[in-house]
Amino acid sequence: MIRRACGCGNDPMKRSALYSEHSGAGATFAQYAGWELPAYFVSPEHEAAQIRKNVGLADLSYLSKFDMKHKPEQPSWCLGARHHLILCEPSNPVTAEAINVTSVYADFRLVGPRSREVLRKLTSLNVSDTALSNFGCAQASLAHIPGIFLREDMGAIPAFHLLITRDYAVSAWKAILHAGHEFGLCLSGLEALHSLSN
Repeated sequence: MIRRACGCGNDPMKRSALYSEHSGAGATFAQYAGWELPAYFVSPEHEAAQIRKNVGLADLSYLSKFDMKHKPEQPSWCLGARHHLILCEPSNPVTAEAINVTSVYADFRLVGPRSREVLRKLTSLNVSDTALSNFGCAQASLAHIPGIFLREDMGAIPAFHLLITRDYAVSAWKAILHAGHEFGLCLSGLEALHSLSN
């Protein structure tokens, strides 16, 4: 459940490494899963329409990230032998052997029919449907920054999770925005993404 942030709560909210960037871009914030996150930048309707037409970029750093040595029962991405990565809601249970790497990585969600065009300006990784199909993954540089690329489409809409270490999150975010300008990239909050996934 998303609740609009009012600044009146007593419990400290977690914030993404991009909080200042979001605030400067005019985000309206909301409380979700113990985090203060952008609910929208313009309006959920506008952002959802732009994602369907072109491409949108959202910050999903609140998602829990776990590294496991064995393939888990829940959906995961295999980054190598004994290296399975899980992304899930903070409330989802995981086994005790899982290593929590949530604080290590920022998670950018790049969604839309032009998402691959944006990525082609930032990486030498082949992001075509044949090379990186749905639920495929790879490790490569993004704007000369080490990153993890996880493909997870939203229905018929191509979509990627881009995991970047927090130290380089702002630089990578700005690079994606710059590369996406010519493709009509819009900033997106959680409300637009939730409307597209329902």
